[in-house]
Amino acid sequence: MVKGTANNTALNSDLTSKPVRTPIGWRDSPNCYGRISRTLHWLTAALVTLQFTVLLAWRGMGENAITLFLASIGPHGSLGFMILIVTLARLGWAWINRKQRPPHTPGLGGRLARFVHITFYGLLMWLPAFAILRQYGRGGALRFYGMELLPEAERDITWMIAPAELLHGPLSWLLCGLVIGHITMVLIHRFWLKDRVLARMVGSRGR
Repeated sequence: MVKGTANNTALNSDLTSKPVRTPIGWRDSPNCYGRISRTLHWLTAALVTLQFTVLLAWRGMGENAITLFLASIGPHGSLGFMILIVTLARLGWAWINRKQRPPHTPGLGGRLARFVHITFYGLLMWLPAFAILRQYGRGGALRFYGMELLPEAERDITWMIAPAELLHGPLSWLLCGLVIGHITMVLIHRFWLKDRVLARMVGSRGR
């Protein structure tokens, strides 16, 4: 009888020691990001990856069947417009969830991560905005996957063209460098520090 009671106690202890996993909600929580934040995050990652893949393919191979196919999937201007829209949606959703999102780690590392995230948002918003201004200032048509949003026009507005001419290229490569750094830090957190930073965006929620 005593042995049976001890076994039951041990079994109950094992069960209660394991965290109970609950489904991921739509909204964020202090433990993890919700479904909408995750969807917007990975959609941004896919769009930016495709944008740089097309760009680097054209830089490396020139015009051929592969680069023409990639460009048909992800026209540079259309992808930029989509990145701008998704970024604005992310900013709006982050504001709505600002009081319940997972916090940054304390100390210098957390402050640096916060600065990098703010820089990400700034680049993802201003790079396509500069490009759209340049296109409009030159009088070129604005198209989204073949749909003409604004027709061509006779104009040459210098102040609209200048920011993109000066900054679009350097800031694009800065964004590329930040993406590489971001991926590197995620891998460091996952395999060296072994914390839950990656799990907040890809794992299930445990209590």
